Amino acid sequence: MGVALEKTTEITTMTIQVEHTLSKEEAKRRIEGLIEQLRQEYKNELQSLVVDWADDSAHIKVQAKGYSTAGTLGIKDNVVDLDFYVPFLLQVFGKKIKSVIHDRVQQSLV
Repeated sequence: MGVALEKTTEITTMTIQVEHTLSKEEAKRRIEGLIEQLRQEYKNELQSLVVDWADDSAHIKVQAKGYSTAGTLGIKDNVVDLDFYVPFLLQVFGKKIKSVIHDRVQQSLV
């Protein structure tokens, strides 16, 4: 008689919206700057950070500290939308993750 363990691969999507009063071009420029700032700030923790822009939208893939996530970022007239996947083991930190990302994006758009 044995015990069967089922591997859980459940992933939750997190959506963050940050309002702004900038032009789309200026908002994109600032978001690009924020991404580069974060790349430098966390260079020792990041295994990979890939950002593929197509006009005012980007697909982002991140690997850090053994976790992987991916999502999209969209720059609109008055809002920046972020949709990304939160790995199962990090879901317990979901509110904190959302708060930190929201605050960093909002600071970059002021």
